[in-house]
Amino acid sequence: MLVERMINKVIKDKIDIDKILIVTFTNAAASEMRERILDAIYKQIEENPEDEVLQKQIILLNKASICTIHSFCLDVIRNHFYELDISANFRVGDSGEIELLKQDVIEELFEEKYLNNDKDFIDLINTYTNYRDDESLKQLVMNIYKFIQSSPFPNEWLNEKVEMFNICDKKQDFSETVWGKILLKNLSEDLEDSIIKLDNLVLSMRRFDELEKYIKVIQSDIINLKSLLKNLDSWDKAYNFSKINFEKWPVDRKITLLIKDEAKKIRDDVKKKVLASIDKVLIYNSETANMDITEMYNVFRKLKNLIIEFGDRFKSRKKEKNVIDFNDIEHFTLELLVKKDNQGKIISTDIANEYKEKFEEIAIDEYQDSNLVQEYILTSISKGNNIFMVGDVKQSIYKFRQARPELFLDKYENYSIDKEIGKDLKIKLFKNFRSRKNILDFTNLVFDNIMSKEAGDILYNEEEYLNLGANYEEPDDLGSKYAGITELHIIDMKVNEETEIYKSINEEKNEKDSKNDNKSRNEYDNESKDESEEVIENSVIEAKLVSNKIKELLNSCYLVYDKKIGYRKITYKDIVVLLRATSNLAPIYEKELTQLDIPVFSDTSSEFLDSIEIQTILCLLKIVDNPMQDIPFVCVLRSNIGGFTDDELVKIRLCNKESSFYEAFQAAQIQCEQNLRNKIQNFLLKLKSWQKQVNEKPLDELIWNIYIETNFYNYVRINVEWFFKTG
Repeated sequence: MLVERMINKVIKDKIDIDKILIVTFTNAAASEMRERILDAIYKQIEENPEDEVLQKQIILLNKASICTIHSFCLDVIRNHFYELDISANFRVGDSGEIELLKQDVIEELFEEKYLNNDKDFIDLINTYTNYRDDESLKQLVMNIYKFIQSSPFPNEWLNEKVEMFNICDKKQDFSETVWGKILLKNLSEDLEDSIIKLDNLVLSMRRFDELEKYIKVIQSDIINLKSLLKNLDSWDKAYNFSKINFEKWPVDRKITLLIKDEAKKIRDDVKKKVLASIDKVLIYNSETANMDITEMYNVFRKLKNLIIEFGDRFKSRKKEKNVIDFNDIEHFTLELLVKKDNQGKIISTDIANEYKEKFEEIAIDEYQDSNLVQEYILTSISKGNNIFMVGDVKQSIYKFRQARPELFLDKYENYSIDKEIGKDLKIKLFKNFRSRKNILDFTNLVFDNIMSKEAGDILYNEEEYLNLGANYEEPDDLGSKYAGITELHIIDMKVNEETEIYKSINEEKNEKDSKNDNKSRNEYDNESKDESEEVIENSVIEAKLVSNKIKELLNSCYLVYDKKIGYRKITYKDIVVLLRATSNLAPIYEKELTQLDIPVFSDTSSEFLDSIEIQTILCLLKIVDNPMQDIPFVCVLRSNIGGFTDDELVKIRLCNKESSFYEAFQAAQIQCEQNLRNKIQNFLLKLKSWQKQVNEKPLDELIWNIYIETNFYNYVRINVEWFFKTG
């Protein structure tokens, strides 16, 4: 949508491309957008080869402002550095350098405070640190400093938030304070959730007359919780009513219904949650709570001053080194573009007015992930009616970086869909061109039930549904499987044996005499534990399921749609496994897929040296130095370099169970069958040769020789090439 609008502005409205500011989220997105605009212009030139305006855009595109927000800000700073009292040849420090600089500044600041015996500082030390070190206070200062940089005016924001703790009326009901309202709201939500659980539990238990006495206990709990809920309009009323007495759960061994025990567990969980919430919130009455907040204000005021002092020193140190960080990029730009008048109102500077005249339109991509500083910057250079924003609040994932999706939501809720003059216009883009109807229908079904205004900032209903925009043809062979059916696989990670055992107990009690009926549940539980298999880690189970499903698809006649040739049989390259995080999970999936001979590539954030190809060579270098290291030694033997199977390694270990694997390896030369002995001797000869070369060749030459002699380099290269060719 963003690209199409910019192309229309250039082609139809005859606006030069360098008079449009396009802000993207990444450099890659900026490059892609530039290429797409260029392609669109060339297509128009083919149709209108004499159009000089279009030809002009090809030249102007080279200097067009299609960039990330940081790139734009850097351009503003470099053009007006003299207004900021910084050098023209400043540079942006890398993250490692900036972090080291921060550490130096905080260390010097703390050292000075210690030497001066600063009273406020000592109070903070006594509050936030233990007897061992002051690292927790240092980290707190730097974390808060980092957090407030997302505010346009960090120190003012910090002072404002600290002053919220300055309670003037110490005798007011604590529920009237912002803190009391938040705490009571959270407690109210916990109580409402608990009441719903208990109500549902009562409904399910009413089917059994013998459970009446248990139902009465739960109903008593519900009455108590509702009474407390009604008194949450006042802090002191809630505090005085917070001592809830839960009745004792009846004991009746004659009743063997499974639901009785399930009800007790649910009730115990509710009881535990409610009591924990009450103990966490309703600790003091209003007077004591107000006094606590006042004491916190005194501490926070001292902490605020320390943070501001750290920020000032950090700024000075960066200036000394002629370096700025990423936060400075935005804040320096903001300093150039806005100022406050005598009434404290934010107004645009002369520099901002220059950019207002320059840009006919400002386009912002991924607007839902903008922060308040970026909002101030882009608003300051707009004419007020020439900003075009594209975003989807459901895709906002950077709130932990202080992105402000509420900026998007405010406009989404207040802009009009009617094209009336003078009104801000909202264009809904709900057509999805990437997915089939079955995928969209399933997605809409799920999110319609789980996404609410409270949970996701937006109510996901029919007005927010994703609608089909793509057009997929049906395959000629409708008898074949193809990507037209949504499959959902749910793995129940709970151990179901216990439930089945309880069921069998109930059945047996109806059939056997009372003597056999006295067998306790604990005895059955112990039996089940003895017989049950070892529980496999959840992620491994999921990886096995995914791997087998992929194998099943590849061995079937499953069809996928190819834009170039239509429907064809599925290949490796058509399959992707999406994970929430790859660093820990990807290796598990790689292992399971590899065991089924499925080529796999994972784009993980792990270090280069952690890859299996590099680790194998590192293990080889370790045993060249010292073969008595069991883990590296076995790693090399199991790799393509050693070529030993797991069965062969077991036979080798049985030759000597007590000593190192290397000693067992040597002993196996005598005890094992001829073929395995030959294999062992060949590897030992290679190892002896590499150990000799250590003293004769440089390390890089030794490593290269190992790659060539073992053919490991070609093995890795061929496998990678084969993967990309076959998918």
